[in-house]
Amino acid sequence: AFMPVMNGLEATKIIKKKWSGIRVVILTLHDDIREEALAVGADAFLVKGCSPDQLIREIRNERRK
Repeated sequence: AFMPVMNGLEATKIIKKKWSGIRVVILTLHDDIREEALAVGADAFLVKGCSPDQLIREIRNERRK
């Protein structure tokens, strides 16, 4: 499903600008946007289909920072 108003990259830019302390983990089907996602401030990037363990590990890792 697509976000109705803006995409995840645009949302990440806004979130990081307004609330720099919030950790953003991008979960997407689009592996080709990894560099752009990290450039706009995403703290972690995962592709849908990753293992549940990997997703949980990334979320826990970001919560510790």
